[in-house]
Amino acid sequence: MMQLEKIYTRRFLLMKKTMAAIILSLALLVGILPSATAAVVDNKVIWLGDYGDKDWSGLNLTTVDGKTNTTKRLFKEDVVTYAVSGDWIYFLRQNPEDEIKAGDIMKMKKDGSKVSNVTTGNVMQNFTIEGKILYFGGYDKDYKFQLGTMNLDGSGKKILKKNIEFWSYVTTKNYIFYVDTMGTSIFYRMKWDGTAKTAISKDAVRPYDGGYAVYGDTLFYAETSKDEAVQWSLVDVTGKNKKTFKTKGSVQPIAYSNQQFFYEETLVKGAMNPVRTLTKIKRDGTAKKTVAIIATDDRFIGQVGTTFVYKTAKGKVYQISQEGKITISAK
Repeated sequence: MMQLEKIYTRRFLLMKKTMAAIILSLALLVGILPSATAAVVDNKVIWLGDYGDKDWSGLNLTTVDGKTNTTKRLFKEDVVTYAVSGDWIYFLRQNPEDEIKAGDIMKMKKDGSKVSNVTTGNVMQNFTIEGKILYFGGYDKDYKFQLGTMNLDGSGKKILKKNIEFWSYVTTKNYIFYVDTMGTSIFYRMKWDGTAKTAISKDAVRPYDGGYAVYGDTLFYAETSKDEAVQWSLVDVTGKNKKTFKTKGSVQPIAYSNQQFFYEETLVKGAMNPVRTLTKIKRDGTAKKTVAIIATDDRFIGQVGTTFVYKTAKGKVYQISQEGKITISAK
């Protein structure tokens, strides 16, 4: 199983003239690693802003010092996916004028300098990085979806799988994990050559918003049955050592570290008021514990060391330790 770089992807809408193409090109939040859209360099968190928040849309960098926690905008245009590799940030800039809202893969230094294109043509939909190889999903000249690889400078492009009929997926060196977005929404695993196709879930898995995530050799996914009951599981990517849990609300994966899984759980209690918690549980299903209560509008943007970094709706950044200690900046 390959070790992925820190890769994070945010949901975005792909528009096309026909309804079939719209279904194929819908929003994607690939759970390649934690669904959190952030990467960490020392005490600096790189994160994606929301489309709806024009003050912070694009790529941002927050220095988490526990005092001022200052944030700098690195790239102000719409960005839907990015990965940190070495001294470079690779990112997918969305083309706002294309009728299919994909874009180009670009790169820049971690301070926001030396911005340049890796690809051109506005046909890329998503990408990940493993070592010195960039795995991508994009469109051919006939707007058919395909998966492939290239070098980090854009050279050596190879198409590995053509005419893809699903748009929600995560790739590793050995497998493609995907949701059957044209059918039952069942979650599958298969090898790159199309063999060993295996249904992982029995019920539908959300193709976005943290419906699934891969953490090294561990896979998270949440299922919703026809009666709207939700259960979620942790399982080895090979299908072994599965642990399944039930919830009366919703679950959002956050991180997996030292055999502990961290996630947000949102429950509606009384008068339809949602209660959102940061919760942890051991990989073997024991020692479940609420770490902290999170405000409804606060957003997880990354980790610094063993702490989780959140941003309030007003832009204030704070940290939560794995034991629940909250550190708020002075300003």
